[in-house]
Amino acid sequence: MKPTDYGCDPADHGILAQDGATAHRLTLHVPSEEERPVLVDAAGVVFYPWELQLLRWPPDAEPALRRGGYLPGRPTDPELWCNCAD
Repeated sequence: MKPTDYGCDPADHGILAQDGATAHRLTLHVPSEEERPVLVDAAGVVFYPWELQLLRWPPDAEPALRRGGYLPGRPTDPELWCNCAD
């Protein structure tokens, strides 16, 4: 699906997420350096990482989204690894 399928303007650089059946435009809220960033909607409702699937986000928000648990961490070793019995 494309962002336009959810009625979103492609020029909008906000965060778009889905909680199953509903798409939400969200804002990244970073309370302080010590606290985890959270995603909130226009009414101030907090959405936790296990409740959402991110559909679109601005690239500059990726570090904060990772700290908040919304994006998985990147693997440290780019080589593929398999725990297979050959």
